[in-house]
Amino acid sequence: MKQTSHLAFRLATSLFAILLGVQCVWLLLAEFSRSGIDQLPTNAASAATAQNERVRAHRAALLGAIRGDLWADSAFTYADLMWGDGKGGASLVQARSSLDYALADAPHKSSTWLLLAALASRYRVRGIDAKQALKMSYYTGPSELQLMPLRLLIAVHADPFSDIELRDFISREVRVLFTHQQKSAVVAANNAAPPAGRQFIEKTIGEIDPSAVESLRAATQ
Repeated sequence: MKQTSHLAFRLATSLFAILLGVQCVWLLLAEFSRSGIDQLPTNAASAATAQNERVRAHRAALLGAIRGDLWADSAFTYADLMWGDGKGGASLVQARSSLDYALADAPHKSSTWLLLAALASRYRVRGIDAKQALKMSYYTGPSELQLMPLRLLIAVHADPFSDIELRDFISREVRVLFTHQQKSAVVAANNAAPPAGRQFIEKTIGEIDPSAVESLRAATQ
């Protein structure tokens, strides 16, 4: 009886060791294949650079399978679409596929929601509500300063000014950027905004520093 129990224990520990070894190999293969892109590019130049890592990032995501962070990295290599011609084509389909996997397995990543919002707004992607995706970006990463300039630019294009919740998010973001001396980001958003958006941004700035409104208008082309 004791010999049988001992044999069962050895078999169980051996099986556990094998499974642990397989898991380690799986993790290492994905990491060794991983691209250098692990954040959403926030300008056209960095997005063009990220595009060169597209094949490698997709290979790592396939190896990782259920790892949402790797699928997010793959999606980030399609960030150039945010500055594209509005056609998208096969690249948009592939970006959408990577985003679907990323959001299913890692829905906490604000940058992934932001990319989805940007593509849905620019390309009118069927079945995706750009404003809801934008809200999810705010919910999951309200204080990610590195995302704020890009998110503000996307927000003013998403026609959010009739949505009270988005208005609150945008107002807070303008205030944070202004107080963190990132006034160029506010100017860029003001340049890109429709008339209602400009009025909203200027009103928000006026509540912080009335004297800054004129300089904001002067900097707006």
